Amino acid sequence: MSVGPKPLVSVVIPAYRAARSLPAALASVALSGLEPGALEVVIAPDDGHDYSGLEAHGMALTICPGSFMATGAGPTRNRALAAARGRFVAFLDADDTWGAGYLSALLPLAEGHGAAFGRTCIMVDGAPILTLPGAGQSELSLHDLGRTGASFHPVLRRDLAGPFVNMPSQDVLHTAEVLALVGSTAPLGDAAYNLHVSGSSETATGDFSARVAAAYEAYIADITAGKTRIPSDHADAACAMFRAKSALNAAYTKDGKARPFYAFMANYLT
Repeated sequence: MSVGPKPLVSVVIPAYRAARSLPAALASVALSGLEPGALEVVIAPDDGHDYSGLEAHGMALTICPGSFMATGAGPTRNRALAAARGRFVAFLDADDTWGAGYLSALLPLAEGHGAAFGRTCIMVDGAPILTLPGAGQSELSLHDLGRTGASFHPVLRRDLAGPFVNMPSQDVLHTAEVLALVGSTAPLGDAAYNLHVSGSSETATGDFSARVAAAYEAYIADITAGKTRIPSDHADAACAMFRAKSALNAAYTKDGKARPFYAFMANYLT
């Protein structure tokens, strides 16, 4: 367990079968533009692995108990959040990376607004195919979540972070909650969150599309019933966002799911 002064930023990383990808994720955090002493990385395993021996690059490294097995991304993020000590929290999946200077670009925006987002750069088999929400925008909105179909990961004050639910696309609901809590929009910085997907991505396999569709309907019902952190004055916009995402998911299913979802979106948005 990490000791010493509280860090400025806690980087939350859920880990599931991530031994091969975590070194690159941690190396990108080390290049995020803050001094190592300002950072802690909190890794929450969800595969029974202890993830010992990782290079910390001078940063404080906390690894949560590794006895959990396939509990889901939401509960795993919640365990990491419970161990996080920073005044601000940033999210990074174990198979993704940040562009250089990610935190130095976004943290000042989050300090002023409560939360900020980088642009999501979709990497398919290591090559960039799409950057969302597109050029020329300086803010991210609830509408952008539905229009682009993308996941966006906030840098935000600790009190605005979590909890996450245990359903598909729980990170999208969390982002919607954060946006609603800070007034429906948040600053969008010129920093890249590199989202790495492959031809065997879960979005292109099995019943993922059906499970996501069911989750979207459940989120709409919960938002309408006041069971989320989304204030009532932003409920209609949040429900409209999930309906837009459901329509994109239906279009993807109709397309035959012959390619990863974001490869489909690269054509859909052009």
